[in-house]
Amino acid sequence: MLGDYVDRGPDSKGVIDYLLDWPWEAKLILLKGNHEIIMDEAEFSAKHLNYWCQVGGLETIASYDARFANIPDSHWEFIRNSLPYYETEQVIYVHGGVGPMKPLVKQDPVNLAWRRFPDAKEHRSGKLVVCGHTIQRKGRPTDKGHTVCIDTAACQGGWLTCFNAKKGRYWQANEKGQTRKKKLKAWKKKKARALEATTSSSSPKS
Repeated sequence: MLGDYVDRGPDSKGVIDYLLDWPWEAKLILLKGNHEIIMDEAEFSAKHLNYWCQVGGLETIASYDARFANIPDSHWEFIRNSLPYYETEQVIYVHGGVGPMKPLVKQDPVNLAWRRFPDAKEHRSGKLVVCGHTIQRKGRPTDKGHTVCIDTAACQGGWLTCFNAKKGRYWQANEKGQTRKKKLKAWKKKKARALEATTSSSSPKS
């Protein structure tokens, strides 16, 4: 999951409780969003606490019976132990985005959570980057070829998106209980080009 579990609805506490007691067999990998960073900073600074309250913190505190002191240690650990990114052989998952030139281990975790999709460039690794953070107003994931953004405004009554990076397919649900699924158009073209390249390289040469 790409982050922003808090500040994005009326029951941040319930979201964290649910994720801590994850009931499904699928392995859960939790990434840190900018709102987890903001919440973490708020515990140590009145200035940061004031800022947090302006960007969703009041709603989050309200979910703990309107008392900051009610936030349990297990929830602070959840916030702090979430990862800045997750990397596989072919894909990089991150909340905001990645700098194109540096290895991930040398990038600022805060910057990884705050980067914006319009600034995305291909990472030096050549891996696909899957990110959130920047809302896609049309309600569909946006594919730049090297980067796919799946933030489709769930926090504003839009769609919550689940994306399969291997197949380019996504599933969506909204608060009305509606669901839909589709495959990225650009993904079909990329697969076709990859197939053509494979066929060409495997054809006997005269």
